[in-house]
Formats: sequence, structure tokens, C-alpha cells
Amino acid sequence: MTKTLSIFIYSSLLLCLSCSTNKKEYVAKVKVLKLTHDHIYDQDMVSDVIFDSEELDVDSLKIKSHQLFLKGINEFKNNKNPEKAVILFKESILTFPDAKTYYELGNAKLEIGAKAGDVVLEEANKAYDVAEFLNFKPLSMIYYKQACVYNNRREKDERSVTNILIRAFGNGFSDTTMLKNEVYLKSFLHADVYKNLMTQMALIKINNNPENLFDVYKKAFLTATSSFEIPLDKVDMKDYKQSISYDFSKFVPEMQNSSFGREVSHDFIFVAKVAEKENYTALLYSSINYYGENMQPVHTKLVTYDPDGNIISSKLFAGQFSAEKVKTGRIEGDAITLSDYKRIWKEPIDKVPFEENTIEKYELLAKATFRINEEGKIVEESVPSNYMDSVIVVKN
Repeated sequence: MTKTLSIFIYSSLLLCLSCSTNKKEYVAKVKVLKLTHDHIYDQDMVSDVIFDSEELDVDSLKIKSHQLFLKGINEFKNNKNPEKAVILFKESILTFPDAKTYYELGNAKLEIGAKAGDVVLEEANKAYDVAEFLNFKPLSMIYYKQACVYNNRREKDERSVTNILIRAFGNGFSDTTMLKNEVYLKSFLHADVYKNLMTQMALIKINNNPENLFDVYKKAFLTATSSFEIPLDKVDMKDYKQSISYDFSKFVPEMQNSSFGREVSHDFIFVAKVAEKENYTALLYSSINYYGENMQPVHTKLVTYDPDGNIISSKLFAGQFSAEKVKTGRIEGDAITLSDYKRIWKEPIDKVPFEENTIEKYELLAKATFRINEEGKIVEESVPSNYMDSVIVVKN
């Protein structure tokens, strides 16, 4: 071994030892994988982006995405401007992909494409495909809307429209009134294949008793066990991610109020089916205000419906109303217990940011009990005078 080589090896060893003894800690900054316009309908890329973001729990991206989605809904539903809605829906998706955003993007593209032509309609179809990939509910509505897409192509394919509608019926769609009034299927409704389809569906309905829209709606909720509780540390409902489609707005009065005629600011989330009896079904869903800067307001509501989907009673079940005011709820059988709390922070919330602050304790303000009677009405059992409730209930 030459002297020069020996010196080089020795120096290298000293350098390695120096690096190991004077080791510095480096913090790796992981950049979240982002979608681009070129890959907005690439299902693998969408899946990777969601996985990447979920691993890092990037709440700020999800909040911004929902805000853009709600602005898009406002343009689409209230302002009747699908072109502007498309821009906002895509901005929302590029921020963080969501099944309902893809579905509404498809709806906006369908409205534009019915006049603009096949290129836009094909994009609507791609948006519906990604919505299905992301487990959009109800699945039947995706097939129904794709039938509308196929029927508005320049070269109509009645067989394809028929086959897709059969898939829609097979997945729970049965609203023949909606079908008869559908402007995007108007030409198909006069075709002989439509008459044959209706005959076939009538036979299936007699034999199999297919689901109506309310059946599809309540099936989208996870069924709770004998009891269900939303505790103090879960009132923000961040563990629940499945968004309720606007196709179900007839069962969610707040969705109708917030989506038509005023600025849209809330999204709605499936929570649980807590009872299903002969006379009623009891469901829990949450309303989240995505324009709250900190501690976004969340209202979780208990609603009972008759077998046709008409609302019998409703009750504010749990919620995060401000940084300090929260409500918890528990239902066991037909017995309901609701509690109001004051959240006590270690430091003043107007001086210390929430991410640097901690919750010291919860102070119980009031506890009330209710029950669901055999008719499905939510009635009072024991309600103290200081209990806060924004929903009128039926009294004994």
C-alpha cells in the first residue's frame, strides 16, 4: 500500500469518526404529493395523494378544499353558473380530492356538455368514474347521471343508456318520477327501449321490492350497536369522513336551507343509524361549518323518520359550538342523555393560539334526558331550566 493511499484512508476514517461523534440532527420536511390538472382524473394518482395527505393528517388542506367546494356549490345551485362552479370544484380537488366534489364536478360538466358536446361530456363521465372509485354514495346516482351523459352524446347509443340505467336500478334507484322529468333523458323516454326497460323494472319491483331513495339514504349510515355515544374529545367529529350527497337533501332540512337562496357554508356528514323500528328510523348526521377560522362549529343532530322518509322529530345531539361551549350525547335503546359543558383552557384563548394551548378540564353545566317513544317522537324525560337547546321537542 502506498503512503499516499494510507494517508487518504486514515484521513477518511478520521472524517467518518468526526461525523459520528459530532452528529447533527436534521428534520426532514415532507412535501405532500399534489394533484395537477393533467392528472385530475388519474385514479392511481388521486389515491396516492389521499394516502399521502391522510398519513400526514393535513387538516388545513381539507378545510380549504371544503371551502372551495362549498363556493362551487353556491355558484352551481344558487347562481346557476356551472362554468364558474367547474373552476372552483377543480381548485377544491387539486387542494384535496373528495368523492362528492368529483360527483358535483360531473354534474356541472354534464350541464355544460349537454350543449357543448362530447369532449365535455367525456370529462363528466371521467369525474363520475373517480367519484365511484372514491366510494361516493349513493352509487345508483352515478350510474343514473352516466346514463344522462351517454344519452346526450352526438351519436346516441340507446343500448348503453339502457344498460347503465339497469345498473342504476340494480343499485337502488327507483324514482320513476325523477326519470320521467329528466331533461337529459328526454329523447330516450320516447324510445321503445325505454318502454321495455320500464316493463322490466316493474317486474323486478314486484319480485324483489327494490329500495326507494330513503332506503338508500339510511343504508349509507353505519349501524350502531345497542348504544352510541359522542364523548367530549370527539365532538369535532373528525373521525367521520363520508359526506352526504345533495341528492339526499329532502331528508336533511339544513342542507336545503343552506344550499338554496343563500351563501353555502356547511357540509354534512353521515354519522350512524342508532335505531330502526317498525314505525321509525333514527339517524345521526353532522353539519360542519367550514368557514370557522378556529374550532369550526359542528352540530350533530338526531332525527327520526317515518318509513317513507318524512321527519317525525329532531334533536341537537352533540356539538362543538365555540372554543368553550360543547355538548355530548349518548343513546342507549330509546333513552337519550345530553350534557352541556364549558371547555376550560389552560391559557386565555384570545392570547394563546389553540395549537399552543391545552384543555385543562370540562365543567358540566347541565344534563338532560329524553326518550324516543313508539311513534318515533323525541320526548322530554328530565330537563333542567339551565339546559340549552335550540330545537323544540314534543313534550309529554
